[in-house]
Amino acid sequence: MADVDTAAGTETGTTAETETTTATDASTQAPGTLLTDKPGEGGNGQQEAGKPDGADGKGEAGKEGAEAAAYTLTAPEGYPISEGALKGLNEVCKSANLNEEQANAVMAYMQGNYTSFVAAQQEAMQAQAKTWIGEFQADKEFGGDKFDASVADAQRALATFDQSGTVSKMLAETGYGNNPDVLRIFARVGRALGEDKLIGNGSGGESVPLEDRLFK
Repeated sequence: MADVDTAAGTETGTTAETETTTATDASTQAPGTLLTDKPGEGGNGQQEAGKPDGADGKGEAGKEGAEAAAYTLTAPEGYPISEGALKGLNEVCKSANLNEEQANAVMAYMQGNYTSFVAAQQEAMQAQAKTWIGEFQADKEFGGDKFDASVADAQRALATFDQSGTVSKMLAETGYGNNPDVLRIFARVGRALGEDKLIGNGSGGESVPLEDRLFK
């Protein structure tokens, strides 16, 4: 009987060591998760890693890990995320033993935050545009009853010197096409271009240099 008890004790000790080693390995593989503030504290399946569940000896964490490895997250339409960042998100979700439903919930949350951010940006840009346009309309030199002509002059200058459309795209995307200082510059250039045409149709009188007409 002593021999049997000793063997049983050895076997029990070996099992305990195996469980400790398995739990340690799980902690190493999943140093942190999306759902916990500190590594190794609940919610990441680490506590179940060394506990057998059924004849196959696989715990709940093992099942979740197998389920997590079976999916690949894809970015929703319109959500800007690089290939590298998406790959990293997949790895983080799987290391946290998140199943596919949980991982997609994380992605949906990220997309929702991004959508809210974009909406707030657009709202702020619209408010800024309204303020800028009001300032330009109130300008003594370019606004008032000269507003429409000033805008036409600015548009003509932009079309003349930005034939590739690069600057136009930048001004549209940033909203600076409504900035009063930008409008003043292009309006002056456009006005000078119009005066050049008028001078060219004259009787050969002395023309005023372009820089003098722009910054008189």
